Amino acid sequence: MKRIKTRQITNKYTVRGVFFGIVFLALSVLITSNSYLFVSQKGTFNDLFKMYPGLWLAAVMPIAFGIIGYYLAKGFVKIIKKQQQLLNKEAQRSQIVFDFIENLRQGNLETAIPIEQETDKLGQSLYRLKDFLIKNKLEEEQRRIEEEQRNWVTQGLAQFSEILRNSSDNLENLSYNIIHYLVNYSKINQGGVYLLNTKISGDKYFELKACIAFDRKKFTDKTILWGEGLIGRCALEKQTIYLTDVPNDYITITSGLGEANPRAILMVPLKVNEEIHGVIELASFNLFQPYEIAFVEKTAESSASTISNVKINIQTSNLLKETQIQAEKMSQQEEELRQNLEEMQATQEESERTAIEMKGIIEAIDHAAINCEFETDGTLISVNKNFLKTFKYNLEEIEGQNLRIFFFKNDLPELDKILADLKNGHNFKGRVRRRNKTGEEIYLLSTYTPVIDNEGEIIKILSLENDVTDQVKMEEELKRSKEELGILLEEARNEVKEQFREMESVKIRNEKTLEGALDAIITTDKEGTVQFFNIAAEKLWGYDRQEVLGNNVSMLFSADTIINDEFVRTFVTADEKKVVGERREAPIKNKYGDEIPVLFLLSEAQVGLEHSFTAFIQNVEVELF
Repeated sequence: MKRIKTRQITNKYTVRGVFFGIVFLALSVLITSNSYLFVSQKGTFNDLFKMYPGLWLAAVMPIAFGIIGYYLAKGFVKIIKKQQQLLNKEAQRSQIVFDFIENLRQGNLETAIPIEQETDKLGQSLYRLKDFLIKNKLEEEQRRIEEEQRNWVTQGLAQFSEILRNSSDNLENLSYNIIHYLVNYSKINQGGVYLLNTKISGDKYFELKACIAFDRKKFTDKTILWGEGLIGRCALEKQTIYLTDVPNDYITITSGLGEANPRAILMVPLKVNEEIHGVIELASFNLFQPYEIAFVEKTAESSASTISNVKINIQTSNLLKETQIQAEKMSQQEEELRQNLEEMQATQEESERTAIEMKGIIEAIDHAAINCEFETDGTLISVNKNFLKTFKYNLEEIEGQNLRIFFFKNDLPELDKILADLKNGHNFKGRVRRRNKTGEEIYLLSTYTPVIDNEGEIIKILSLENDVTDQVKMEEELKRSKEELGILLEEARNEVKEQFREMESVKIRNEKTLEGALDAIITTDKEGTVQFFNIAAEKLWGYDRQEVLGNNVSMLFSADTIINDEFVRTFVTADEKKVVGERREAPIKNKYGDEIPVLFLLSEAQVGLEHSFTAFIQNVEVELF
């Protein structure tokens, strides 16, 4: 700020005071000298002061005004100096604030404000601003670190999901790929994968499937019983175990330069849907950060799901092989049963030929028919010799007799029914049981025909009969033979039904096994018609199985995929050769038109002349954050 010259101000105001005093004196003299009294006396300048003594007071006014101006200037200069000091102090304070704010703007948050600035409101506000900026900087740094950790985890999970997607159905190779990636990506020193197995006796144990130390594959054979040690405890509690106080005799990390105990041990269970499949154990010279533990837990969950799917695929493949062997065995048994049925059918045809021969015999007997005539009430009119011979009566003995004498008492209701039908003009043809004179049972093949006159009245009944007693006896014997044959056929049918029930039971057991699989499973015939569609397939495609069963499998894929993808085209086309036994990645189309990438594994089964194809589909999408 420009410095004010105080002496000049003092002199200026002093001169102005003297000047005002002189002007006041001059005006006073001018006024009094023009007064009537002074002009009339024509006095001198000295007489003027005598006549007006007050002019002496006016004469001292220049000195008085000069003194007053001097002291006024002194007071004004004092005020100006005080204000100038205040302005200088405020300017200095503003410069301090400006320098402080500039340091904050440049990121120098360690800058301090002088102690005298700390007591005022502005200083306190600046301190609060500094604290706020420091807090923001710390939060931003924390966010940056968390973002880097999040990106590290996300990138790691994406790469890990690619490894799982390309994994084979070999558990040892899969375990090695999992632990090799975790050791390398997390930059730790040693790790192993323990998978849960079950002995024949039913006891559970963990088997070390893969081990990595210093980026080198280690070959070791180690088993741990269920619930034994930290590995067993980790699996039993289904919780992650993190140790930083590692016992000296627990584990050592060995390299070419020597060996040492790790600083941290991390054990994470391989679980999916609360089911344990194994444990991952990692050892490092450095402590594990929380985000690294979360990453390992996430990869363990994905690994457990993949291991579960691989186990199911292996089990399903074994079941399919077992089913195919069982189907081939049943096919052989079916062929044997078919041959047995053909032999029994030949026996039945032989029996039918025998029956035809018996029919010819009956027709030959018809030429020597038994003849009689009788009234509508059964009274005999006439009989022939064959009649008398058959019933062993003389003509005199039966004249005027009724047909009732030739029937057993139990057969009379049948005779009454026959006579009633004849009265109504109906013919009768059938086999009738009779009795002869000696009471012996005979069987006649009878034909009763009403004889009607020109007026439509029944005048008599004509009877033509043949003795078929021998035939009946042969038929009864044949019936017994048929019953015996029927028993044999029934036993054969029951055996066939039992075998088919066994086949159906195996089929149902296999379908239930496939129904509970985590992977989507569909089965088609050689024409591409869907015959099986499990729950996982319903979830993957969004269809209810009733919407799919009986339809062509092409409804589950888009038209572009069928045209461009060789695997899908051969799968949905009836005459194309399928790609069997190879894992392929292809997109499917769900009920809502969305395309989803999946992994396919196609297997073929043949039972007799029937072909079927079973596809195992695994969703390759991996949930990250």
